[in-house]
Amino acid sequence: MLRFATDLTVPFSNNLAERDVRPVKVQQRASGGCWRTLEGLADFAIVQSYLSTASKWGLDTLDALTRLFTTGPWLPPAAQPV
Repeated sequence: MLRFATDLTVPFSNNLAERDVRPVKVQQRASGGCWRTLEGLADFAIVQSYLSTASKWGLDTLDALTRLFTTGPWLPPAAQPV
């Protein structure tokens, strides 16, 4: 419970996790409280996950989308094939 006190790499709060969930809840609220299809929810989650990961690696959201549609998806350095 107090892991951050002994391990300085662990953040003090879970604010980052809450920020990742926020766009989903905002979209759900804007659409009347439900998703029209499960496929639409899956598509939204994939795009949000991709953009969240790119921004955590310091990549601009617009740059990540531009790369996605021009040269292919961006992958973190450790996940690129060798």
